[in-house]
Amino acid sequence: MAIQNRPPIVTIMGHVDHGKTSLLDFIRKTHVVAREAGGITQHIGAYQIEFKGKKITFIDTPGHAAFNKMRARGARVTDLIILVVAANDGVKPQTVEAIRHIKEANVPIIVAINKIDMPNVYPDMAKAQLAEEGILVSGYGGDVDTVELSAKTGQNIDQLLDLILVTSELQDYKADPAADLRAVVIESTMDKNRGPVATVIVQEGTLKVRQDIEAPSRKEGDEQKIFEGRVRQLVDENRKSLTDITPGSPAEIIGFTEVPPVGSYVFEKGKVPTELPTALSSTNANVEIDPFAEMFEEKPKLKLMFRADVQGTLEAIEQNLDPEAMNLLRAGVGEVTEDDVDFAETTGSTIYAFHVKVSKQIEEKARAAGVKLKKYDVIYKMLEDLQKQMLKLIEPTIDEVVLGEAEVLQLFEMKGDRIAGCRMITGEMKKTDLLHLKREDKIIGDPEIKSLMHGKEIIDSVKAKNEFGITFKRKKEDFQIGDRLIVYKVEE
Repeated sequence: MAIQNRPPIVTIMGHVDHGKTSLLDFIRKTHVVAREAGGITQHIGAYQIEFKGKKITFIDTPGHAAFNKMRARGARVTDLIILVVAANDGVKPQTVEAIRHIKEANVPIIVAINKIDMPNVYPDMAKAQLAEEGILVSGYGGDVDTVELSAKTGQNIDQLLDLILVTSELQDYKADPAADLRAVVIESTMDKNRGPVATVIVQEGTLKVRQDIEAPSRKEGDEQKIFEGRVRQLVDENRKSLTDITPGSPAEIIGFTEVPPVGSYVFEKGKVPTELPTALSSTNANVEIDPFAEMFEEKPKLKLMFRADVQGTLEAIEQNLDPEAMNLLRAGVGEVTEDDVDFAETTGSTIYAFHVKVSKQIEEKARAAGVKLKKYDVIYKMLEDLQKQMLKLIEPTIDEVVLGEAEVLQLFEMKGDRIAGCRMITGEMKKTDLLHLKREDKIIGDPEIKSLMHGKEIIDSVKAKNEFGITFKRKKEDFQIGDRLIVYKVEE
């Protein structure tokens, strides 16, 4: 089989809520937006359509700032970029960031000015703003093609698709289906029912069912790891089974024994080239860091664990963590497990579950162990919460009113519980109150009260000058003689 034409690979970029997914949704005649929490695309999807008898492959990249690395990856896989700008909103921060990736990718571009069906729109203003960022469209000193369209009504979308086909013919995209296989992983996850799943786009050769495959990792500083498997099933975005995939086309591979890293290349087993292509990402699918490595650092840090639905999302989350204030102890794709809860209890970390199922059994286990487990479906809400936690660590009294203070005088054990014998110095402590555990001048934890006792009697509160015993929900809470318990409330 000789070198032949292949479908163009098109990436859609732009600012959040400017209509990228709505555009793709209209093109595919499906409802991708309705399935996305908060109306925001949460991870990259690859889809293929047919227009005028020719195939076009689309990569839909998220628009939120958290996904900058994913957009960079999309730009480096793509042949052509559609930059979506809302006619009523113009160039925004993520538009500028997308433009940077477009320039780095050095690929053809078409500008889609969306939402022209809305009142008070200014497409010329958007074109002028693009010129200020170095994207010179026709009529503004350049030759970049522009289409004014509506992803809602479908106005001029066929014109956009025609432009894609014309550009594809001019660029003459070709590949050899008979060459050795090379595909790139653009997304990967652990599916509860299907196991490891990798979304790939084939660049050379043909990917086939029952083919033995390898995906070498290229994490800098680590020994190379080979992710192996046999293709048990190939499916398209509609879960339709396929027998083979040729260059320019996407599919999900089911059959890897482990989740391969996003950005890794997939080859037929035994045919991995001596020198690998430059990897698009070096993040492994699952990461675990020594939880005790930074125990003796001077600055206290938030101890975090993450579980996400797909690796690209996990990577975006990791890119937004401040290493000065946050210590990521474990990260991986797939559901929260009992081992995660045990690990969090041992290390005193908080579990953040993004877009993954958390069973009632796991929630109950976390509650019983005193482990904080937070669930999110929208990326920016989770990042906002993390920022608040970080600010609280830097300045613990933000929005807090101190209600009392107690000192730990003795330590006891009874029926498997560690008990802190304390004296209430000032104020009052109730069983339902919030606490900071403070050692010298540093807050080292936020324990939750399990019970308060005076002698053998269970009590609901204790006032200044009185001695009492206290147990915490997390059995392995780190407290010692001399620590102080700060009772506080958060002001609304």
